[in-house]
Amino acid sequence: MFQTDQSVFKEVGFLDKKDSKKDLIADAALSCFLLTGYGGTSMDDIVKASGMSKGGIYWHFKGKEEIFLYLAEKWMSETERELLALSAGNGPTKEKLIKLEEHYLDKINGPVSAIIYEFTLQAKDKEILKRLHTRINNSKRNEIIKDIIQTAINKGEFRPLDAGVATDVFISLFEGISLQWFTRHKDKKTIASTANMALDIFFKGVLNK
Repeated sequence: MFQTDQSVFKEVGFLDKKDSKKDLIADAALSCFLLTGYGGTSMDDIVKASGMSKGGIYWHFKGKEEIFLYLAEKWMSETERELLALSAGNGPTKEKLIKLEEHYLDKINGPVSAIIYEFTLQAKDKEILKRLHTRINNSKRNEIIKDIIQTAINKGEFRPLDAGVATDVFISLFEGISLQWFTRHKDKKTIASTANMALDIFFKGVLNK
């Protein structure tokens, strides 16, 4: 069961602007997912929450999994825009990466991330699951972080490393932490402590002393 207080709905503000019927349907589906989880939500629940006819919903989406994919894609696009904003400016690279780490922790502790994880465990449509994995693998996140690290190398802040490999290391650290969050159900304070230690280890390896 997911939280349903106002802070949760604020965290999923990527659907505040509903530009189409698809957005209205997705917003209704998200409210259901937050209340009962992905597995506990049926198409009938989404129909009821949306106020639309079942035929109207099926006109836009083939089913619950496709609605979810639409939600996930919008959430990831919003996350990429947030990362770009955090990476802008000429501040120290270390501070930028710390901000990205803090933002990442907020995201993996959020309800949408939890629903995405639940979906990957329960999805029956292999094509939809493949599309989700493709979208994740093609995320601009990697390029954003790689650009930050490459700039730091060029400026002499970081040692002359392979920026691509350093990016993979940075991302792997936090994907591992997010996996701990979902599979071991560790509290936010413990996860934050682990993340800070991971950052410390990373910086000791890349900073140009």
